[in-house]
Amino acid sequence: MKFFRQFTVKIALLFLLLLLLMGIALAFFTMRITDSRQIEIDQIVNWNLATDMAGEIAPMLEEYSSPADIEPAIHYMMVLNPAIEVYVLDREGNILAYFVEPGDALARTQVSLDPILDFINNRRKPPLFGDDPRNIERQKHFSAAEISFSQNRKGYLYIVLQSTIYDMAADMLQERILSRALARALLLSLVFVGLMGLVLFSLLTRRLKQLIRSVKAFEDGDLSRRTSFRSRDEIGKLAAAFNGMAETISANLEALKQNDQLRRELVANVSHDLRNPLTSIQGFVETLLIKQDTLEGAEVKRYLEIILNEVTRLNKLVHELFELSKLEAKENTPAPEVFSLTELIQDIKVSCDAIAGKRGVELNASLPQTLFLVHADVHMIERVLSNLIDNAIKFAAPEHGRVLIGAEEQNGHIRVRVTDNGAGIPENEITHIFDRFYTSDKTRSRRVAGSGLGLSIAAKILELHDAELSVESVAGKGSTFSFSLPLVVC
Repeated sequence: MKFFRQFTVKIALLFLLLLLLMGIALAFFTMRITDSRQIEIDQIVNWNLATDMAGEIAPMLEEYSSPADIEPAIHYMMVLNPAIEVYVLDREGNILAYFVEPGDALARTQVSLDPILDFINNRRKPPLFGDDPRNIERQKHFSAAEISFSQNRKGYLYIVLQSTIYDMAADMLQERILSRALARALLLSLVFVGLMGLVLFSLLTRRLKQLIRSVKAFEDGDLSRRTSFRSRDEIGKLAAAFNGMAETISANLEALKQNDQLRRELVANVSHDLRNPLTSIQGFVETLLIKQDTLEGAEVKRYLEIILNEVTRLNKLVHELFELSKLEAKENTPAPEVFSLTELIQDIKVSCDAIAGKRGVELNASLPQTLFLVHADVHMIERVLSNLIDNAIKFAAPEHGRVLIGAEEQNGHIRVRVTDNGAGIPENEITHIFDRFYTSDKTRSRRVAGSGLGLSIAAKILELHDAELSVESVAGKGSTFSFSLPLVVC
């Protein structure tokens, strides 16, 4: 049974069945055409049969007072030629004389004269068909002639050229011929067409089998498995679709692995950032509790300031994680308004001067005099600029650090750049620098306060504004982060 479940075998059997049905239909129509041709020939050959017989029975018709008196003669003619049936008709088509075997009867006592008159007057070409007196549902080819009875009465001699006996013999012969034709067609189909079909379909479905093997191997874990053949037919398109699907699945699995690794690194980083301030807070609180009677006021104040700074750091970390989660879930949507981006940059620069000064970083801004207007969420863009400037200050050179904020018009947009002179970003890390679960240069990031989520937050905010955060970095010379927003034309 497994053999018959194969796709190739199913197609071959279907093809065999179609050929068999086609053979049966062809044999049937061939016999119908042959029968029609034979009827036409038979009528042409016997075209004058009724005329000749009318001449033979004319003396009898004049001698006998009733046409029914010549029924023995009709019987004699039918015995000599069993393939015909002879009828004598009056001017209205009523049957006056005929012969049937005992127990048989006519199905009709009148026939239509239209085809008879067409025959006698040569109005139509053969084959011509007239009513069958023995079967009300059928018509048969015939020969006809005009005759005269006694007392100058007129009528017709109507000879059906396909008698009931002829029909029975023809049906038996037709059934025998059809049975032989079907047997030969079946045998030929099974022996020749079946085998050839299997071979041909095996060749045609060879690529399909190869595709099935590739899909099975991919299912079993061989994610590198691909199909090698190329074609423009349906199988080729299916193979190309499989290769594309396999590439997508492999890429998604690789991305999941990377994201899982990044998630673990983030958990480790966040755990470290949480553990350090919590440990510090716990230590100073315990010290205050143990030495509260011996500590001086200034020392108690210093401990409390340290605790406050660590709590602030924790609060910032939790806030940034919550903010990034809401941005990724698109719970925070922009509330656009028109504002001057150059003024916003100048205000943020002034607010960051103190932080830069504490770190020994020179913070400068190179801004045009034009008040470039943009249509965006002012608070979100402020968050982007603050994160970029804060990140640049943190990673500027430890000695003689410099950060430059610039803005210029480009093709109806304002391009904002924040450049530092730090150590730069390794080339293999640039593509991951904005990933949520990625932190560049782990050893350096731990020496610099912060959660490492600022760039991810900035990138997500700009994404909500249909903008993109770009980065250019040269190892040992620093990095430049930039983005563009469309200008508002007044």
